[in-house]
Amino acid sequence: MVYKIFPTLNDFENLTRLKVKLSDFANNFDYSNIIVKKPWGYEYLWYQNETVAIWVLYIKKDHATSLHCHARKRTSLIVLEGEVKCTTIDDKYNLNTLDAIVLEPCVFHSSKAISDEGAFIMEIETPPMKGDLVRMNDAYGRQNSGYEKASEYSNDFSLYNFLPFKEDEIWIFKNVQVKLSKSKPQLDSNSLLLVPISGNIKKENNHLIDCGEAICKSSKILLDNISNKKYKFLIFNKINLNK
Repeated sequence: MVYKIFPTLNDFENLTRLKVKLSDFANNFDYSNIIVKKPWGYEYLWYQNETVAIWVLYIKKDHATSLHCHARKRTSLIVLEGEVKCTTIDDKYNLNTLDAIVLEPCVFHSSKAISDEGAFIMEIETPPMKGDLVRMNDAYGRQNSGYEKASEYSNDFSLYNFLPFKEDEIWIFKNVQVKLSKSKPQLDSNSLLLVPISGNIKKENNHLIDCGEAICKSSKILLDNISNKKYKFLIFNKINLNK
């Protein structure tokens, strides 16, 4: 299941009253090969190109990210393992493995892990702009603060489940497989999600699927004209490692 959420009047009213300031440090810092520690868990940069930045988050059981928004970028959240409750100002969504939610700019949202082992989430940001962060409420006192500073960075990977992506490899995490396609995606019965990370594609109704936007395999998209010169896709498969 993929949910697509657009900002409401409540989002715009709260964004207007909050102080919005981009962090040049966060926008320009190279986050590759570090862990960013969070009071709810941790996150790391999984992959980045000129169009998208993709992060993997681990959220501890019964912990949640702040209620925050990104004023200038779209965010797709894909559950890699566990059960997550994603809350906006106006609604709540329960997400399981390979469910996704696409949040347009300005939508305030919070993600809470409700499964016993916590939850792993993939966050796809378009465009890459880590300093685009507006926190409204936070259980850890970080409301109205910017992105974490260097004091919260670690390169002791032995303490974390750190597995960044390499384009020439198939990435396997728990019961999820992610592979990169540089041509027309080859989808099979195990393929559940598709994410363009370079170039946009059209749906049957001529609406665009934007770069970084998670879409179901069943979505009626037009792939006929895709070539390896313009497009890159991530294909998400659910696998059974016990077979």
